[in-house]
Order: sequence, then structure tokens, then C-alpha cells
Amino acid sequence: CYVQLLGKPDLSDEQRSRYAGAVTDASERLGQFVTNILKLSKLENQRIGLQIESCDLPRQLADAVLAFGDLFDSKGVELDVDMEDRALVRADPGVLEVVWSNILGNALKFTDPGGHVSLRQSSDDDIVSVEIRDDGCGMSAEELAHVFDKFYQGDTSHAARGNGLGMAMVRRAVELSGGTVTLSSVVDEGTVVLVRLPAAA
Repeated sequence: CYVQLLGKPDLSDEQRSRYAGAVTDASERLGQFVTNILKLSKLENQRIGLQIESCDLPRQLADAVLAFGDLFDSKGVELDVDMEDRALVRADPGVLEVVWSNILGNALKFTDPGGHVSLRQSSDDDIVSVEIRDDGCGMSAEELAHVFDKFYQGDTSHAARGNGLGMAMVRRAVELSGGTVTLSSVVDEGTVVLVRLPAAA
């Protein structure tokens, strides 16, 4: 255990720094895990007091893209965005933030440096659609069949910072917003996530 190793008196500064970093990293993952467990529980049981309002989806998506911008740049993954100037949906903005942060986070995590991620938002009749596509590692048919299951992790080589709750939360958040989410993927070719939400009247 890194905590026990830190107690050794003969550690070099480099070792102490590495062990302390490992402890900090593990603590952050545990904290995020607990946060996600509580958030998912509230979403599943609808204990979150939904604040339904007219939400400008392109503006919210732009905020999400800006929040991830530095992370995409630092990893060397290109992010291409195409959105309408304005498109309103009736939803809780905080609940929808769960959707975009998880999908964009996954696209970044599973796409290698030099890869590409695209975000496309469009409106058709009474539906506002958001498609997030990456050319990352993709998923097998078995992984795809379980992607919305709680605690499921397929490719463990990419799961170091995951806990198998992200897409379960995405599905529940989209359902609470009156929409649907579908996912398609091919190994070594990438993944496409499509979210469809009812437009505001």
C-alpha cells in the first residue's frame, strides 16, 4: 500500500513524490466514484428536484466544449464542432450537463493522440439531435450490449480513470429529459453516440 510505503524513512524525494501522487490519484478516483454513485442513485429514483426550463442546447454544448478544450489540446485530439445558433429544449440544464460531460469525456479517453472527435447538433421537426463521434478504439458487440449497465467496463486498458457509471448516468439523464440515447461502435474504428431530445414548443 502506498500509504504504508510513505512511512518508510529511507525514501528518496522522487519515490516519496511518486507514492504521494498515487495516493492523491486514488483518493480523487474514490471521491469521483462516490459522487457518481450518489448522482446515479438520485437520477434513478428521481430524487433530484428537476428544474425544467427552456434550455438553449447549442449554448450549453459550447460551454461543455470549452470546458474540455484544454484537455483535448493537451492530448492532441482534434475536436470539430458544428451547431445551430439556437435550439431550445425543455429540460433541467444540470441533468443535461451530466450527459455532455460523460460523452465528451469518454470520447477523449478512448481516442488516441492524433485522433478526431466531432460534435454535430441539428434540429428536425420536433427533435433536437446531438451526435458525438470519435475514431478511437471502439467497442466489440459484447461491450456494446452492456455499455449502459452499471459498473460494466469493457476494455480495461482504458478504464484506469473510469468506474462503469458514466453511460448508465447518461441514459437515465436523457430519459428524465424525455429523450433517447443510442450508441454504435466498431473495434478500432470508433464510436458514435446519438442523443435525441424533444424541442421546446
